[in-house]
Amino acid sequence: GSSKNGSSGSKQSRRSQLVNYALQFVGGSYQYGGSDPHTGVDCSGFTRYVYQHGAGITLNRSSRGQALQGKEISADQMRPGDLLFYGSKSNIDHVAMYIGEGKIVHASTERTGITISNWNYRNPVKIRSIME
Repeated sequence: GSSKNGSSGSKQSRRSQLVNYALQFVGGSYQYGGSDPHTGVDCSGFTRYVYQHGAGITLNRSSRGQALQGKEISADQMRPGDLLFYGSKSNIDHVAMYIGEGKIVHASTERTGITISNWNYRNPVKIRSIME
């Protein structure tokens, strides 16, 4: 049997899969406390749903809780799928997922819903890598 090589790219494709999974919800509605992007989610509900269903990884429910998971990285280490946290060091109030090329996808506000923004539209106070 011939072995398919490409195991080296498997980690990258797993991240790409996660990003593609998240992007299908762009245009969905924002709902405070919501946990399903089909019916409406808030920022941490969105990242939690995407990670659970797109990668089989369970995240904490709140953005503050998610900011404790994985490992902290700097902006120049960001890869698609990493989580960016906004607010202040003592009070994180928003989370978004990096999708590459300087962009994030997030459940932003009730007005904009699930949308794509520049990663530094606000200054992230923390960036966490959840996936290997």
